Amino acid sequence: MQLRQLDMFVAAAERSSITDAAQVLMVAQPSVSAQIHALEEELGYPLFDRLPRGVRLTDIGRAVLPHARQVLRQVDEIRDAVDEVAGLQRGQLTLGTMPTVTAHLIPTVIKTFRQAFPGVDLRVVESRASRIVEDVIAHRLDVGVVTDPEPNPQTDLTPLLSEELFAILPVTDPLADRETIDLAELKDRPFIVLEPGFSLRNVLWEACGQAGFAPRIAQEMSSIQAIKGLVEIGMGVSLAPRMAVEQEERLGLLRALHLTSHPCRRLHIVTSTGSYLPRSAHAFIRICLQEAKRAAAQ
Repeated sequence: MQLRQLDMFVAAAERSSITDAAQVLMVAQPSVSAQIHALEEELGYPLFDRLPRGVRLTDIGRAVLPHARQVLRQVDEIRDAVDEVAGLQRGQLTLGTMPTVTAHLIPTVIKTFRQAFPGVDLRVVESRASRIVEDVIAHRLDVGVVTDPEPNPQTDLTPLLSEELFAILPVTDPLADRETIDLAELKDRPFIVLEPGFSLRNVLWEACGQAGFAPRIAQEMSSIQAIKGLVEIGMGVSLAPRMAVEQEERLGLLRALHLTSHPCRRLHIVTSTGSYLPRSAHAFIRICLQEAKRAAAQ
């Protein structure tokens, strides 16, 4: 029996809805269903009657609920006692993130976190999305920030931010004076893309396919920074999140144009299902969500 299971059970019981519980806990609905089912399997009895709209506690569920609440209260008291002594002033948190995310959103999050908790040793590991998810499951990382992860019963996903992708062109390109273009207008341009394994490459491929063409690859690179450099000197075009190219566009080094198809990538926070998360991880996730909300409003 895991604390996460009890937490999800209580949340669903209080709202008579697994979907609402998932929203409050900021995890995927299938994860909540799976954890409650695992708890029912361990106890040997169903805790809910599944209704067309929502759930209803069984007699067993009503008997279990006050004990589950008591356990969660006691855990909170233990954590509060530790926090009174440590005050999140020490400890370690290991974050996994991708270079295309580290370039713009994550630095602000890291700065805010370090200012709030200077005694916590925050370690940042850059890797590809698939590797980050593997390391979170294996507990080599506490938290990951990845784009468009595949659903996995061993992970909980918290939506963070949806980023629209823009076409980035050299300032000398004949289309550079436009504000909006159709992606099909770039079918004859050479593309600078990330190497295989990067999720942003997959999004680019899908967007081009929907526009009716396969991109003609001029160069594959291992970072968005390198791609921007080649676009600036006229080697080709690419797609990138607006936040990743704001500085270069402001300096007149390249152009970022709206695409009529509005392709986007979705950032998620990934944690290991059912695992205990340190208070520093909860604080980091809270700051991530705050900064993402601020970025989306700009």
